Amino acid sequence: MMSRAESRFASQRTWLVAVAVLAVLWSIGVQRAAGGIINDECPNLIGNRDIYRKVDWICEDCANIFRVDGLAALCRKNCFMNFDFLWCVSASERLAEKDELTRFVTILRAGSE
Repeated sequence: MMSRAESRFASQRTWLVAVAVLAVLWSIGVQRAAGGIINDECPNLIGNRDIYRKVDWICEDCANIFRVDGLAALCRKNCFMNFDFLWCVSASERLAEKDELTRFVTILRAGSE
């Protein structure tokens, strides 16, 4: 049988473990939220999140305009190096930005070949 002191210690240890687990889970959530972007097809994403957001915005706009299921994913496929992305650039009337967006895609894809 446990004494009162042992019981109190066991209870405190349980709370400490619970707090530690919650802290780890919270930390993982914060890191994921800070990263915010996960795209395994773009090898040079780290350090280029602003560029990624600009290019990704084209896909988001296109998907919102046309309301086609899976269009945003098709647009992002192969790190934006596809016909659907170029179609979205044209369809969202951003042809003036096409050269800059193509350069951004090249930066994001650096190291994939």
